[in-house]
Amino acid sequence: QSSVMTSLDNMLSRGSVRALNNGEDYQNPVLKVLGHRKVPGGGQDRYRLLVTDGIDQHSYVMLGTQLNYLIEGDQLPPGTVLQVTKYVLNNMKSDKPILIVISLDILGSGSRRQWHRSPPAQQQQQPVKPLADNNRPAAFAAVQETPPRPTASSYSSGAGGRGGGGGQQPGFVPQTPPHSGRSFGGGSSDQSAGSGIDTSRVRPISSLNPYQNKWTICGRVTQKSQVRTWSNSRGEGKLFSFVLTDDSSEIRVTAFRDEVDKYFDLVELGRAMYISRGQLKAANKQFNNTQNEYEMVLSSESQLQQCDDADAAAVPEMKFNFVPIAQLDTVEPNKFVDVCGVVHETHDVQTIVGKTSNREIAKRDLTLVDSSGCSVRCTLWGDEAVKFNGEKKPVVAVKGAKVSDFGGRSLSSTTNSCFLINPSMPEADRLRGWYHMEGQQMQFDTFRGDGGAGGGPGGGSAVYRNLKDCKAGGFGTGDKFEYFSCLACIIHMKRETCLYQACPKPDCNKKVIEFNGEYRCEKCQSSYPNFTWRFLLQANLADHTDNQWVTCFQDTAEKLLGVTAQQLGQMRSDGDDKGQTGVFEKALFQHHLFTMRAKMENFQDEMRLRVVVQDVKQMNFAEAGRLLVSQIEAMAV
Repeated sequence: QSSVMTSLDNMLSRGSVRALNNGEDYQNPVLKVLGHRKVPGGGQDRYRLLVTDGIDQHSYVMLGTQLNYLIEGDQLPPGTVLQVTKYVLNNMKSDKPILIVISLDILGSGSRRQWHRSPPAQQQQQPVKPLADNNRPAAFAAVQETPPRPTASSYSSGAGGRGGGGGQQPGFVPQTPPHSGRSFGGGSSDQSAGSGIDTSRVRPISSLNPYQNKWTICGRVTQKSQVRTWSNSRGEGKLFSFVLTDDSSEIRVTAFRDEVDKYFDLVELGRAMYISRGQLKAANKQFNNTQNEYEMVLSSESQLQQCDDADAAAVPEMKFNFVPIAQLDTVEPNKFVDVCGVVHETHDVQTIVGKTSNREIAKRDLTLVDSSGCSVRCTLWGDEAVKFNGEKKPVVAVKGAKVSDFGGRSLSSTTNSCFLINPSMPEADRLRGWYHMEGQQMQFDTFRGDGGAGGGPGGGSAVYRNLKDCKAGGFGTGDKFEYFSCLACIIHMKRETCLYQACPKPDCNKKVIEFNGEYRCEKCQSSYPNFTWRFLLQANLADHTDNQWVTCFQDTAEKLLGVTAQQLGQMRSDGDDKGQTGVFEKALFQHHLFTMRAKMENFQDEMRLRVVVQDVKQMNFAEAGRLLVSQIEAMAV
């Protein structure tokens, strides 16, 4: 028997492990099994092997699920020599190739001695040299020498048979300790101190309920929010949330206060993770867009740990269910969808004041298009809006975008959305090629306020109207604002009332009152030694059909006049009438594309149409000409 073992060990394909680690194709390598373990995760079981070629060890070997019966039937105990007849190399992001075995032949049972980093001096056989520590996961670092497993039958799964002997001593499959990936958590576990999460209790996310108290889940982070703060009568705090997904379901996880500092950097978008000891409760669907009736809150007893690349290979990647832009009118408002499109147009960053927080929030509107021939406005918020660069017209994929009936149909990226720029996926590659070949020359339909499609120069998502149409009966009389675009020029502006002295506090724009050399803000209930100038510009716009008075606030007024409120206010303070006159005369009779909102309001017992300018852009004369041609053709019909 000893001679048979030595013969099988001599058949090992020495050097094959190093070749496979370098991504080279090695035909039918002969390897020896040193141990195996079950890969934690929901869904179908997966098994991972530790093998050797007689020189190096390979711990990134996954059995195809069709070969699970070999493990479950104890046909691959330590010491088994096998020949891999078909395999696939899956290169991970960390450049550690995963060897996925599709088919194999069992050649027999070789020597079961497990080599350590310092083999005994009396050992005569060529020792196994493990890979460097930084190339082998600690999950296999403690595989110990095991005695032979008794066998009662022989196997002939390939070119040879595996012999058995009744005189062999009983043995066991080595049980490896959990991963040594980055982990944080409090409390005690069922394992020895410092051993991390108990991966033997891994279960699918779909099986979780509040009546369980000992479990571990393994999934991939598919959404992650930024840290948010709150302040109310009950105190202050901060939180962040993320969504963990496996092949059975998904769940929203939230961390508060101290747990934010502990876990925020550990949780990485797209990374596979283990979580244990979280608190489950019924999902609050006002803030939770997952398809799970429960959500999780992390506590001081919770444990989080990143998976290493080998175990992460068994966790599904982020999945999208893309909806074509042209079909967004079939989606109910306030629902969440996945959208992939090309950034056809990038608007400037604007600043608005939140209704509840009274703080300034940055926002940026993008116009997304796809091959369905439709465009839609997608709004980014906060740092995401400020940092976005759309100059090269990238492809973006948004998971969990919120659908609104604002302007017909529009999208918004929420704190729970995942916004990817130029993602590596077939849908993005296809759209990129389509846009380069034909999409950038197309005219796209947009969504009207009544659910139909419209269009306007500039590719915006507001329907194009003439000013005469705005004065038609019924316009702006609904409960919501009417949004539209219009090509017009400024024919008059009210210079005397275009500026006001505002509170200098960044999140307050209220008018101040001068009193005893100070400036009093009634909203803040505070007095300040100075103030800031802000625009409130009334302008009269005209096109070839009619004219209309409109209101321009800070951002749009600065675009029209070409100066800031502070610059114009300084001219007023210095008595520079000539400079002020030059600013307004330069802005008159310039054509722009205006995006506006309109609504009928009661003013001194009289209903008036109030129109506010939302955005101002330079006119695209080519698109304007095409629009006029289409209108003329419509008249001819």
